[in-house]
Amino acid sequence: MREVELASWKDLPRRVDGIVRSLEIIYQVRLRVDLEEIPLGRSYPTEDFLENDKLALVFKKTVEENYDVPITVVNSGEDYFVLDGHHRAFIRKKLMYQTIEAHVLRFPEGVSYRKIPRRPLEDLRIKDVSNIEDAILKTWQRILFVVEYYEAIHRMPFYLEKENVDLKDLVPTQPHVGKTQIVGIKKVLVPIVCIHYGSKYYILDGHARSLRNRELGLRSIEAMVLVSAVKIDFGIVKTAEDMGLHQLEDVKIME
Repeated sequence: MREVELASWKDLPRRVDGIVRSLEIIYQVRLRVDLEEIPLGRSYPTEDFLENDKLALVFKKTVEENYDVPITVVNSGEDYFVLDGHHRAFIRKKLMYQTIEAHVLRFPEGVSYRKIPRRPLEDLRIKDVSNIEDAILKTWQRILFVVEYYEAIHRMPFYLEKENVDLKDLVPTQPHVGKTQIVGIKKVLVPIVCIHYGSKYYILDGHARSLRNRELGLRSIEAMVLVSAVKIDFGIVKTAEDMGLHQLEDVKIME
């Protein structure tokens, strides 16, 4: 796996200054720079894809550490075009943040940034540029895979909401889990993935982690819950019912 360097508060002034200088040379104008909260709903990408390993790391750090280094955008009317920070903006949008802190570059009156089609941040595709070897980071990446999978099936964007879910409210969606998978987990470090349907949470990824927390005597687990803009009848709910799965105790642990 390649080494991924994320933007930090320490190198932020250098990054912003480099972008400003480049644009001022190209357009032969002086830009104004403001640090402010901008709406993610009016923020659009200027790149075509996101890098899988970098995205997984940004996702992990955002959820665990509230990684919030400001992005850099250029303002055009009511719109903002991302110049630096596509991964940060994408993850914040997926986590249902409404705004993000940004260094906003503004052109003087009469001069504007080049014309760019407005595309939703959600349209950015994730490109496999590196194989993730770290097991923890790979599990974070798998959460994003689940999101992609459901977006492809239902042809709509999905978002994620972090919740602390009671184990008694979990419904498994697979009948068997290997014992080695469970005992190999010393401590659950990555949230499971669920959908919330009715009063229950159906596990999409994380059966072994859920069972491990039960073995450890814990009563709940951190979960990333898939959220859609409209109500959906998930096929996985009927699949679980057809298999007679209603609670964690219904999962058979295989030796």
